[in-house]
This record gives sequence, C-alpha cells and structure tokens, in this order.
Amino acid sequence: MDDERLRAARARLMVRRLAPAFLYNPAYRVNMVDFGIPIRAEAADERPTIRFHVPRKLSRAQLERTGIEAVPRQIGEFVTDVIEDAYVPHVWSWWRPWQPPVGSPRSRFATMRGGISVSVARDFRAGTLGGLVRDRTTGDLMILSNWHVLAAERWVAAGLPICQPGRLDGGMPYDVVATTTRHAMRQNIDAAVATLTGDRPLINDQLNIGPITGVALPRLGMRVTKSGRTTGVTEGIITGVEGQARLWYGSMQRTIQHVMTIVPVPGKREVSAGGDSGSWWLDAETHAAVGLHFAGSDDPEQALAIEMVVVLDALDVELVTERPPVVDRRRPEAVVREAWRTVEREMAETLAR
Repeated sequence: MDDERLRAARARLMVRRLAPAFLYNPAYRVNMVDFGIPIRAEAADERPTIRFHVPRKLSRAQLERTGIEAVPRQIGEFVTDVIEDAYVPHVWSWWRPWQPPVGSPRSRFATMRGGISVSVARDFRAGTLGGLVRDRTTGDLMILSNWHVLAAERWVAAGLPICQPGRLDGGMPYDVVATTTRHAMRQNIDAAVATLTGDRPLINDQLNIGPITGVALPRLGMRVTKSGRTTGVTEGIITGVEGQARLWYGSMQRTIQHVMTIVPVPGKREVSAGGDSGSWWLDAETHAAVGLHFAGSDDPEQALAIEMVVVLDALDVELVTERPPVVDRRRPEAVVREAWRTVEREMAETLAR
C-alpha cells in the first residue's frame, strides 16, 4: 500500500478524533483543525500535516503570560503546523438595498443559475445561490446553498420564502422563487435546500463558468473555481481538507465539519468575500462540484468550504445535470482500516502527555 496514501489516511482520521479536544477547550484558543500543506517557514518536511488554526500566533513566552496552552509540536509521526487566521461566515448584511446593474450577479435573473444573489425574503441580506439539486425521494427541484443564507435562524425547519435577488440587492416580496425545506446544521454542516415555486426556472449553469458535470472529492493541491455573488469568478488551490472549524454565527458558536481550506492561485489576491456564501467550488479542469463555500478570512486571504459529497448526503439530494452525474466517492478502504489502528494508538499517546 502506498506510504503517502496511508499517511494521509492516518492524518485525516486523527484530525477527526482529536479536533474536539482542541476546539472545545478554551485553553488552546484553536478555531480550526485540518490536514493540509504546511506554511511554516522553518519546515524541513513539506509533506501535508496536521494544522491548527488560531486567531493569533504567540511566542511561547506570550503563551505562558496569557495562560494559553501551546498546541503539540508533534502528534505521532506528524510535526504540526500553526496557522494564524480568523474565519467568519460569508453572508453580506446592510441596512439599505441598492439596484445592481443588469447582468450583475446581484441582479434579477429571469432564468436562474448558480453564482447569483439570493436571501431569505424578510432579511436585508444577500448570499449566493449555489445551484440546482433534486430531492432523492420526491424528485422536487431545489436550490442548494448555506443554512445561514436560506434559513439563518436556530430553530427554523421549513417554509421561509426565498427571493432572488437577495433583499440587500433590491429583491422584493414578489421576487420569491423558493421556500426553505430543510437544513443540515444539526449535523454540523452549514447547508440547506429550498424547493422551487416554479415561478422562475433554475438551470444547471454557473454564471460565467458553465454547467456542473458531477461531484468529486477534494484533493490537496487541486485547482478550483467558483462563481459568487460578490467576487464573481475566482480561482483557488485546496491547501487543507477534513477540517473541523468553530465559528460564530451572530451570538451562536457552531462547529462545522468536513471543511476544506482554499487559497488564491499565484498572482491573485482575492478568493472570496462576504456575500459569496453558498457558492459551489468546482474542479477547475472538470467542473465537478467539490465544495460548498460558507466562510473565509481576509488576512491571510483564505476561503472555507464543506465537502460536497457530504453535503448532498446530509440533505438527501443529488445534482441535476444534463447527463447522469459523475460521482467520485473513492475512499481506499484498506488504507482506512490500517490507518484507524495507528490513529487509536497515537491519539492515546498524545492525550496522555
């Protein structure tokens, strides 16, 4: 069995098991744990490793003065990395709507597609309409976006009217195109679907990119692209996967699972911004959907997305494409089984220190 695949499987499983011990312990001040490409300047080993994301990196002396615990320098075979960043959900809120130019992602579309403005009808907000999916049981056509775009309330279950464009972009009550049906926030996945009313069609197309071909698993180093309400079409590179991130949604803090980290491609400064929540990240080569955008940061510039295969399963929906979608769910079972045995031993050793 390939050594690097086995190492990656061990790291992913270790992140899954160890992350809660750091995210829920205030002594560490960790807001995300994932498996990804190290960025530490002194790194002698450039192979992907376990990464801890913190709001602010401190020296050991500063950690001691403030009473913050240092994250382990090594976990099993992995020399860890610490990344300074703070993430926020990427919805856009303001007090006054404005009228965007025709053809802008923020304008009204007679035929809707992914990458355009959408929001709950009663809130002056705006996020991104991700794309078209179908209920696996009823066959109903639906919008797939984020929970905080299509619901944004702790206890909401169904029935909220959704308008396109979003209210922040001039959407009005007569612009309702769907109603919220269900969400996956209880499964720690910031995603929701809304059933179309039939007043306006939604097609399989991403604004200024093209149609979706299917769904695939994210890979470290994969080049991806998305179409969003605020930043339009941007390109990035996946640098982290299998993350667990703890974010504030207003006054409520939630842990989101199956998170990938995306940075801009070389030569570009921006990958996402507020209002891009709900965008679908696509494999830039095949246009298969790999992630649902939900949050990000500006310094350094990074985007967070949730693995699309997990999102679809949590909401019990499937992509709608012109032909049967290609679904890449390959996970090397032999590697996973062997990795589990190693993870159980190394995790016990780490927590016992």
